[in-house]
Amino acid sequence: MNCTLNQVVNLYKPSGPTSFSMVQSVKRILGVKKAGHIGTLDPMAEGILPICLNQSTRIIQFLSPLSKHYQCTMTLGTATDTQDSTGKTIFEGDPSQITETQARDTLTSFVGEQKQVPPMYSAKKNKGIPLYKLARNGITIERKPVSVHFYSIDFINMDGNLVEFEAHCSAGTYLRTLCHDIGQKLGCGAHMSRLIRKQVGVFDQDSSVSPEALETANVNGKLTEVLFPVEKVLGFLPEIRIKDDFIEPLAHGNALPKFSLKAYPGEFKPGMMMRVCNGSDKVLAIVESLVDQDRFARLAEEDIAFKLKRVLI
Repeated sequence: MNCTLNQVVNLYKPSGPTSFSMVQSVKRILGVKKAGHIGTLDPMAEGILPICLNQSTRIIQFLSPLSKHYQCTMTLGTATDTQDSTGKTIFEGDPSQITETQARDTLTSFVGEQKQVPPMYSAKKNKGIPLYKLARNGITIERKPVSVHFYSIDFINMDGNLVEFEAHCSAGTYLRTLCHDIGQKLGCGAHMSRLIRKQVGVFDQDSSVSPEALETANVNGKLTEVLFPVEKVLGFLPEIRIKDDFIEPLAHGNALPKFSLKAYPGEFKPGMMMRVCNGSDKVLAIVESLVDQDRFARLAEEDIAFKLKRVLI
């Protein structure tokens, strides 16, 4: 198989289609059998939707926890059952007295760790059933609050009852729930009326490609110009280098003894994910550290310090 088709597409999803339909489009355009996206975007949302192709689907689990950057427009004065503009109105208030200062201060008050109740209209599952399927049948169940983190929320503009802002947040955060919660705090109600995902890891808007541009690149034999190699995508992980003699045992799923390592980070801790490379910078596997650097220094040469999480060769 063409190794290019084991890379990652930084697709720009337009507003309207589902994330699943975008994956199907990419599979059709490129003729690949396997593909999977990193982080679902609601149909009304637009923005970057990284899609892993064929063998690169093995790294999705390590990319999904990455934080996300969004640009969001919030409409004050109306709360909906979906917490966005696609839903039915469940509350109406008067936003005319809300000042720009109040909007700024309220946005800022949500920076840091927060508890969010996942919306019923979401892909989260209850006993294997997506919540949105229950909601569409008029079923509402109790959802436990989930810890999320807003690293920053920056006010951009306020025009009438429309408030535009940017947010950098942890994976699994719902911007429409943030809008709903802000509306409750202001007392006038609110919902999300537009959402653009701007960045996930190394993927940003500047490097994204539309489905049409992807198809053109494929026809013109220029896929290498628009796809991301796994090595670039996993560059955020600390690196371990191993001796060439241990590449084959690693490929067969064997853990790495201490004496197999050529280089490793100066600092690490238990639970940290790391990429394993050889001399040519190819990523061979992803491992999880079982010890910190101090404990590692005291290990015997034949001891195992890193748990194998995923072989990529």
